Amino acid sequence: GDQQRDVAVVLYNIATTHLEQGDEDKAMACYAETLRVERSTLGNDHRDLVVTLQHIGQVFRQRGELDVSLEYFAEVLRIERLHHGNNSPVVARLLNTMGNIYLQKADVPNMMECFAEATRIFEALGSSSSDTGGNGDGEEIDEEIDEEIDEEIDEELKITGYNFYSLSIFHPECAAAA
Repeated sequence: GDQQRDVAVVLYNIATTHLEQGDEDKAMACYAETLRVERSTLGNDHRDLVVTLQHIGQVFRQRGELDVSLEYFAEVLRIERLHHGNNSPVVARLLNTMGNIYLQKADVPNMMECFAEATRIFEALGSSSSDTGGNGDGEEIDEEIDEEIDEEIDEELKITGYNFYSLSIFHPECAAAA
């Protein structure tokens, strides 16, 4: 119960400390144990797993193990869609991250699919998502997530120095190809 969740939090903090100190192997061992405790306590669909899964996916990405990284981000995407729906800014940002990983792999079809879906979601939401807190499915999103979206939306829509959203506005033929 609550004690197991406390254990998961402590393990997560230890993992993050190892990662900040540059010891990826120790960090990954702690993240794996964190994930095991979280799954046994919360199940496989709980949003608290998202942060741990993202950190593991990011470490694999930094190591160049892009297929493994994508497996973790795909699980994050499944959980976020379950909790936020398909037309959420949270989902769009995650699709953009996955698109960038596909870009690193030179997997253009999957990259374009992710970027196109992320762009479609952001365009459909317009500025109303940050004004109303809605996610396009009539669900409320956390204020913290909404603020994070406002701060990161420009950064998340960049591909190696290019702003994909602006590119789609100024070069609609590129967006049409997506």
